[in-house]
Amino acid sequence: KKRTPGLPESFLNKLSRIFSPNMLGRVLKTLESKNPTTFRINSLKISRSQALQEFKRLNIVTRNVEWFQDAFVLIRPDLNELSKTELYIKGRIYVQNLSSMVPPLALSLKESDSVLDLTAAPGSKTTQMAALMHNAGEIIAFEKDSVRYQKLLANLRYQGVLNTEAHNIDSLGAWRDYFERFDKVLLDAPCTAEGRFHTARPKTYRYWNQVKVKNMAKKQKGLIRAAFSCLKPGGLLVYSTCTFSPEENESVVNYLLKKFPDCCFVEPIKINLKSTMPGLTSWSGVSFNPSLKNCIRIIPDGIMEGFFVALIRKTDS
Repeated sequence: KKRTPGLPESFLNKLSRIFSPNMLGRVLKTLESKNPTTFRINSLKISRSQALQEFKRLNIVTRNVEWFQDAFVLIRPDLNELSKTELYIKGRIYVQNLSSMVPPLALSLKESDSVLDLTAAPGSKTTQMAALMHNAGEIIAFEKDSVRYQKLLANLRYQGVLNTEAHNIDSLGAWRDYFERFDKVLLDAPCTAEGRFHTARPKTYRYWNQVKVKNMAKKQKGLIRAAFSCLKPGGLLVYSTCTFSPEENESVVNYLLKKFPDCCFVEPIKINLKSTMPGLTSWSGVSFNPSLKNCIRIIPDGIMEGFFVALIRKTDS
């Protein structure tokens, strides 16, 4: 019988440097278990009270999420059954991990906002932002990969999004046409996706190594610089990843703070999440800007995936 290879040793070592021994055990346990299905109501198509009536009628049992009233944890039936309901088929609900719902919420969106969403496909956060803005204001969404771009377009249509214009272009050059144009920018960056590793599914982590982490970090630095350049003075940028590596998280934000020391500040995130820790202020012998402690690292807890979120203000220099 072929033995399943375990998680890479250097990845486990890294986790043991990020988390306390007690916490590490809990984190590793979540990488072995299956998360329950979580979803949010698409308020562009159904109100919360209508959705709750539908849950009752269809015998869908859910648990509320304290920090986001449109989000739910599915207790029964399973996702397979849920996906056969009209709620799902008509795009009135959207299946999404709870951690992934945090970055749009951190932006404190208003109906009058002009928003840029970089590397936007498949559009879970784009559609969430459109719902939070009640289809008002404007969202410009970029996706470089043409297959993923088609998925993004399909999702926008499916979810009834009207305030978003999508472009099949590389986000790295966005600043040329959109310099200091947006009130809010979301950069949910491509990453090594360590928060989605599952010990029973080697394909979720087989590709991983430290070189991959380094290459990703390089790409992320280019993207965060482009994102920041598109932001108006006074505007907010959310940088997020679904990975643990500080090289792809705090290091990237610290790079931005060093590039723009006079007009860049990391703000606290005011969402009352239970399972988080502050951003690290040093890694591998390098000290970071002290404001990095305002970032949050979502600790996987069996419902939420590992995630990193930074809220960055462009101040008037």
